[in-house]
Amino acid sequence: MFLCKSLFLRRQCFWRPPRSASARITLLVSALATVVFAGGCGDTSGSTQAVPSPPAVSPSPSALESSQAPFPPSPPAATRCAGKVLDHRDVRHPDLGAVRVFLVRRPPPRQLTGCVAAVTGGGRVLAFTDVDSYENSLRFADPVTDATRNIFVTYNPGRYDGVLVLVPNADGFEDIGWRSTEDHYSGGRFAYYYARLVGPGTDGRYTITRYENSCDPSCAAGAINQVTLRWNGRDYLPAE
Repeated sequence: MFLCKSLFLRRQCFWRPPRSASARITLLVSALATVVFAGGCGDTSGSTQAVPSPPAVSPSPSALESSQAPFPPSPPAATRCAGKVLDHRDVRHPDLGAVRVFLVRRPPPRQLTGCVAAVTGGGRVLAFTDVDSYENSLRFADPVTDATRNIFVTYNPGRYDGVLVLVPNADGFEDIGWRSTEDHYSGGRFAYYYARLVGPGTDGRYTITRYENSCDPSCAAGAINQVTLRWNGRDYLPAE
């Protein structure tokens, strides 16, 4: 037997319909409408089923570390960047969230007087590199990053300016490609000696102008050529 809660529904449940076909059809349509809007004679709950919410997504440990832990005031000991903090910048890493990049000048008699270090909010070291930098030539570019989300630092080991580029990856930053102190005067994959930043341009990106000396007949008398390097998503390559 159907369960009916209201007088109207009781009438729909127990009222004997007329015998004519048209009357029965009219009554059937009315009853169906009542079932749709009222939930049917057999519905004793009268409640609406809630749509379940999607499960909450827990943030990754690295994201929690970056967002909750305070940044250290100086590079951790693991970076071997003990010295005077010249400057720092807090930037947004595309995979790890907020990170802090330090520029440090070491006291003499250290041969490599500069250091660049990047850490998370919890002090986890993401990258560090030694830089041969004359006096206080180690500086952040202004702005420090561009549409590529790379981070730019300028330096001068004592003769010409250079550009360091910190390129983010899933674990921190790519290796800039220095293998010896001589590379500070020649460059690496993401280190460009005898170079300067230009821009950012209308596309929101820096280009790097690198100067090349033909050293013909000698380096003192050689011709100086300029090469414009543009970011292609993985490297800075000569513009076509």
